[in-house]
Amino acid sequence: MKVRPAYILILLLLLGSAWELYQTALPLTAERTAAVMGTTVRIKIKGAGAPHWTSRAIWEMQRLDRSFNRFDPRSEVSLLNRLGSKARLQLSPDLTAVLKIAEEVRLASAGAFNIRFNNSALDLGGIGKGYAVEAARRLLLKKGVKSAIIDLHSSIAVIGDGWRVGIRDPRIDKDGREKQGVAGIVILNDGDALATSGQYEQPGHIVDPRTGRPADRCLSVTVVAKDAALADALSTAVFVLGPVDGRKLLARFGARSFIIGRNGKIYDNLSVKLR
Repeated sequence: MKVRPAYILILLLLLGSAWELYQTALPLTAERTAAVMGTTVRIKIKGAGAPHWTSRAIWEMQRLDRSFNRFDPRSEVSLLNRLGSKARLQLSPDLTAVLKIAEEVRLASAGAFNIRFNNSALDLGGIGKGYAVEAARRLLLKKGVKSAIIDLHSSIAVIGDGWRVGIRDPRIDKDGREKQGVAGIVILNDGDALATSGQYEQPGHIVDPRTGRPADRCLSVTVVAKDAALADALSTAVFVLGPVDGRKLLARFGARSFIIGRNGKIYDNLSVKLR
């Protein structure tokens, strides 16, 4: 007796649903780390099916990594860079969304943030991590997760209240060494996203796209907004603009910040608990 393809498809769908139901019945707390976008992501979830949803969130971020990686010749960004304006491309919804946010911040910052430095190849380094973190959060919310943190080092998003995050202190002590401590603690609540920009790990990697020179008006910029991609782009823009103009930009987006200026002065409207 031949089995109709439709029956096979229905059987596979039922098996998939049963597997997901089994996975969501697993333990109530899980934490996983994985390599994503050149760094390590840590995802912690509290609630039914936590091990399953941590894996799903990581897969979502790795999917976006494959799409946004300009060094991967198979990625969507690489394809766009190769073809440029020579061909009309149907962009994916994710790339369309991240380009929209990037352009909004570019215009608002008068070019202090620009994913096309000197009109060259598209580079999502200043916004891609934040977008991936936000995409993972959207997936978890859609699946009913009530408590989670997605921590991609410089970009973080949370679900639920009371997540404590330390802000690294890049200032130099009297002996000329970095303090290697925490400048303060910020509490992230439901819907918050945090992004930090600094030169301390990769000196000179944040460049003012208007001049081509390394940005040097801040030591560290931490921004909290309601979207991780927006927070990521804003933290980069503020690092380039400096504390005064940067805070004006943040006010336009209703974002909060903890900024350490190049002279070590702290500008804080996050109500950070100082160490």
